[in-house]
Amino acid sequence: MKSPYEILGVSPGASDDEIKSAYRRLAKKYHPDANPGSEYAAEKMREINSAYDKICEMRSGKGS
Repeated sequence: MKSPYEILGVSPGASDDEIKSAYRRLAKKYHPDANPGSEYAAEKMREINSAYDKICEMRSGKGS
């Protein structure tokens, strides 16, 4: 299983701004509105959202 950082294509030492930028870039690329009917894009979007949420949770001190 890939780490959330690998999914977003950033290093664990990346700044919050770098992580947010990577998330936005990928979200724009795989957003369902940009890829209507694509199950692959929908799955990638779920993966990207989950990775971003996990990183935010870990950095806020609420992660395990």
